[in-house]
Amino acid sequence: MTVRMTRLPLTCVGVLLLGGVAEAQQIPFNSGDLIISTVSNSTGLANNNASVLDTASPITLQEFQLGANATSATSVGTLTLTQTASGNQSAISGEYGSASEGILQQSANGQYLTIMGYGVNANSFNTGGASVYGTAALGQSTSLTGGTFVTVPRVVALIGANGSVDTSTALTGVFNMNNPRSVATVDGTSFYVSGQGASEGDSTEGVFYTTLGATTATSIDGSTDTRAVSILNTGSGNTLYVSRDVKSTNKNTTNISTLTSSSGGLPTSASGLVTTQVVAPTTPNPVSNNDSSITVTANTKNGVNNSRAGNFVYLSPEQYFFASPSVLYVTDSGSPKNGQTGAAAGLGDGGLQKWVLANGTWQLDYDLSAGLNLVASNGGANSPSPTSPGVTGLFGLTGKVVGGQVELFATSYGLNELSPSYLYEISDTLSDTTLAQASNESFNVLDTAAAGTDIRGVAFAPVPLPGAAWLMFSGLCALGVTARRRKSALHN
Repeated sequence: MTVRMTRLPLTCVGVLLLGGVAEAQQIPFNSGDLIISTVSNSTGLANNNASVLDTASPITLQEFQLGANATSATSVGTLTLTQTASGNQSAISGEYGSASEGILQQSANGQYLTIMGYGVNANSFNTGGASVYGTAALGQSTSLTGGTFVTVPRVVALIGANGSVDTSTALTGVFNMNNPRSVATVDGTSFYVSGQGASEGDSTEGVFYTTLGATTATSIDGSTDTRAVSILNTGSGNTLYVSRDVKSTNKNTTNISTLTSSSGGLPTSASGLVTTQVVAPTTPNPVSNNDSSITVTANTKNGVNNSRAGNFVYLSPEQYFFASPSVLYVTDSGSPKNGQTGAAAGLGDGGLQKWVLANGTWQLDYDLSAGLNLVASNGGANSPSPTSPGVTGLFGLTGKVVGGQVELFATSYGLNELSPSYLYEISDTLSDTTLAQASNESFNVLDTAAAGTDIRGVAFAPVPLPGAAWLMFSGLCALGVTARRRKSALHN
């Protein structure tokens, strides 16, 4: 049984702290619940038909209440992001068939969720196709203006703790003909967006800075395409982080880096930008002298790369979670950009990596993979093919520290886009430094997506605005009525 959150008629309207945008109070999330983002096959074609891939889909957030020490999850509602443009608010869709987008995360102040998508109604895109948009693949749509085909902006969705959704930030000139991957914000007034452009070196790829309601963005780091961008405070103020995995002849193209201004704060332009690698593989690669690889050890065997023990494999970092200033967990897709021509080094290190800061250097202590039942991704799989499905690694990640334990929640990364899709949980001891110490830890499946649905991002529900702001908001209600949660049972 699935329980669906439904919107009630608007009974109370007030101005929230969303850049002056009038927002109606919606159905609130429950603090402490877990939220995932999903996209689905909305074309009506059979799920084993490769032509469903790369089509547009509504983005749906599903809320889970955790139980049994976070080892079980009960669905308590869904929220589908708007498919209708209204005023300065854009429609927003995701691409069914792109494994690199849909990262969901809390704002630095904890009061919002953010996710990126495309500024178009899913049905309109799927119906219009190449004649209107120049392509039948949503991720290949143009974000540039002035061309022959309809422009599809890349859109930031800002979701409040009360269920409000703001899609007024619809950006052109970013991630042209490719995927918007993630967005980070401190407080919902400005954003850092990350993604890939039409080709390597394209000016629309990388990390950009923009503000709420803007239609353009300023490039911060266009040196490569980028993945998960996050704003984290590890004790000395907010710092901007980004992950990347780029197939290149240059060194150190697979890493997690900080991007700071010349004064050490959050950058707002590329001027004076300081890029510092935080997590970077250091094993020399004898094939191309590229340092984006590790040597497989007993601590980093994952059942797929065991044959590479004592030899190198490439990494492919996605999202990350700081359990402390010196302990960092990283999801790895197990599908690295380097080594994707069938080479054994492309077996990768899929799973959940634990990096620890020791003597000023981040080192990979071990890789958690028990319970994932990983399959190899070494360039032999054609991603649009419905054959040989399986999980090669992990994508989305969030967590919390309870005492000396770290509760971690991750989403799967598939061998191809039609592979099964899962939400996992695992608990790790913060002080452990070897896989032997964590030998009793295994991933637990919290949710399995229905056929034709892909789970992408995961984050904890945002927390409400401070009490004074809620009092101000409530005072604007003529009837003193607030939205309530309505539950209706639907059969799977």
